[in-house]
Amino acid sequence: MKKSTVLLVRPLAYPCLEGVRFYAALIVFVEHVLSGIVLEYFKISPLEFSYSSDSRTLKALYYLADGNHGVDIFFIISGFLMTRLIQKPNFSYSSFVLARVKRIYPAFLVSLLITTLIVVQVFGWPWKIMDFLGNLIFLNAFPALGVMPYNHVSWSLGYEFAFYVIIPALALVPGNTAKASIKFVILLAILFCIPTSLIRFEALFVGGLIGILSESSLKAFASKIPLSIAVIAYLSCGVIKALGVISYQSYYSLFLACAAVLFVRLVWRTSALGSFLMLPAMRTLGTLSYSLYLYHSVIASLVLYKLTPWPASLGGAVFAFLTTFVLTLFASYVSYMLFEKWYFNASRHRASVP
Repeated sequence: MKKSTVLLVRPLAYPCLEGVRFYAALIVFVEHVLSGIVLEYFKISPLEFSYSSDSRTLKALYYLADGNHGVDIFFIISGFLMTRLIQKPNFSYSSFVLARVKRIYPAFLVSLLITTLIVVQVFGWPWKIMDFLGNLIFLNAFPALGVMPYNHVSWSLGYEFAFYVIIPALALVPGNTAKASIKFVILLAILFCIPTSLIRFEALFVGGLIGILSESSLKAFASKIPLSIAVIAYLSCGVIKALGVISYQSYYSLFLACAAVLFVRLVWRTSALGSFLMLPAMRTLGTLSYSLYLYHSVIASLVLYKLTPWPASLGGAVFAFLTTFVLTLFASYVSYMLFEKWYFNASRHRASVP
């Protein structure tokens, strides 16, 4: 058996992306697990903690592992890959959408069934058939609709699918990349003018803008950016958010810019950090990142509230974190082998969506 088969390392045009995917999934995982621990230790909701805590140090640490950052990194990757796909000469819109359904729905459907069963039977959530059907088509992505999220992390997939419909209409301007770029910029500007944090398309369009740029342009830009500056700028965004020195919209614009710069720097110029992200182990974990994202939250709830011996203790917190991580990795591996791997084996299309 080949080593790459054991480690689930897939051939990719941009191998660094798998490591970046795992990082994104990891910080989402860390925030959600720590949120449960914070609730037990401090007896306040994570949202209340993040906005009202008097300790700026605690808040800064909290935002360095901000799960929202992870989701936006997923979106940047997806926007980039999708834009690259639709620029191929043999692009077919119907085949594109069908491929997305085949890629995402099998693992998602199984995870939705499992998480729904757990939250209803174990945690006593009400069973509502209309809410379940709404989850099937990602209506839980839009809070105004009032759909109960049986697997609440799946909200991001709703934005992904909406983006799959929007991209071809905006970016497929035959022979005129400039017009496509202008449309992306205009839409991105409009999105930033909407005074709400509930609209989360911006990062997808940022990734799309990167995807429109040529390889030579991206390499030239990456060559001019010191990696240390890009990393510090990216990490500083969490501290700035914690300090509350600028408005949310200003912070979010700054974060997306810093994340995009670091993304380009890592993917289009070699570095020690990029090499680390391309290690077989990191790429393997990146391969599992979609299923890890789907299952981590419900597993964390089971471990925190059904398996961990409370009242809270440091040992209990460590047990909860490590147990959740191990069980989530196991569930992710099983999910990938049963419901994702077939897609990559059956298709030449290698760009996966988190």
